[in-house]
Amino acid sequence: MINKKKLSALLLSGAMLMSMNTPVFAQTAGDDGILQGGTEDAPVKLEITKDFQFAEGLDIPTVQFDFEAIKITADAPSATIASVNYSNADNKGQVSDGKYTVSKNAELTFDSEFPHAGIYEYTIKETLGGITGIGYDTSEYKIKVHVANKTTMDGATYVKAIVAQDKDTNEKKTIKFVNTYTKNSNLIIEKQVEGDLGDLTKQFDFKITLKKSVSSTDSTFTGQITRVNGTTEQIQFTNDQEKSFKLAHGDRLEIQNLPVGTTYEVIEVGAEDGYTPKVTVIENSVKTVDNHGVNEKDDVSSKTTEKNNLVGEKENKVTFVNEYRDVSITGIITNNLPFILLIGLGVCGFGTLAILKRRKSV
Repeated sequence: MINKKKLSALLLSGAMLMSMNTPVFAQTAGDDGILQGGTEDAPVKLEITKDFQFAEGLDIPTVQFDFEAIKITADAPSATIASVNYSNADNKGQVSDGKYTVSKNAELTFDSEFPHAGIYEYTIKETLGGITGIGYDTSEYKIKVHVANKTTMDGATYVKAIVAQDKDTNEKKTIKFVNTYTKNSNLIIEKQVEGDLGDLTKQFDFKITLKKSVSSTDSTFTGQITRVNGTTEQIQFTNDQEKSFKLAHGDRLEIQNLPVGTTYEVIEVGAEDGYTPKVTVIENSVKTVDNHGVNEKDDVSSKTTEKNNLVGEKENKVTFVNEYRDVSITGIITNNLPFILLIGLGVCGFGTLAILKRRKSV
């Protein structure tokens, strides 16, 4: 016969094995990460987690997310889940991998007492809305609410545990709905030439690399070059691949419907042509770059750090300006005139000293 000690050990082991795969929701979690069941004084409560994700460059829109708790057990009391609201007043936190995630919680509450002890089933899902740019979560969860009698045995009950499963019957410790927000914007790249003798018809060489937003599935983009004479050209871009194009004074390249969060770098290719380049960048209506070229033969980039420029939901514009070095009628470059004068004065000085020295030796 099995003695009492061995029997107790077997019963304890069986109980532990039966409880290992039963996730329960509670107000607090144990040190091992397993959520503990409720008591008469602290019945278990279920919180719904809402994650709202959107790309860098977007403001948080004003939006409300609603949920449904549909009872499956006929005599179960009705249940409700509070709405979750977002607005631009919320703290976005830190950007991670090009996107923000703002998390909030909503509690499941029961509208009345449970009629008796037992297990009550509900389906929990998000109410699908129709707000443009919002991606809704179609996940569904089934929860089993374990209701126990209180020790008073007078018919009073409490929620001892809540077990959740997803639609594939996988047991879950948390119920989470993830929503996304996307929006498109435009990017403009324009060219200007300065200087009285600047050639307004000269085309300058450019290169651009676009990297798609983390929230985008598109790998190709379309832009249009509008020349100063009114003619237009279509140009295609592929994600993370360099593309070359040309712009003259008054020309502009506009890339429409870029997902906000797209990043890019534009480079004007350097050339020894007498033009000194500079570039200014407006990202999401904020001037972020004012970069002046040092040597005309050097490339000039739209970024000043290792981080690419960002397409935000507001204005995005890159302006390259090339100033032509003025040349006088005699052919002397006016920018170098002070140095030429200094050299001339030096030559005159040496000539004067030579003449004086010669006179003394006569």
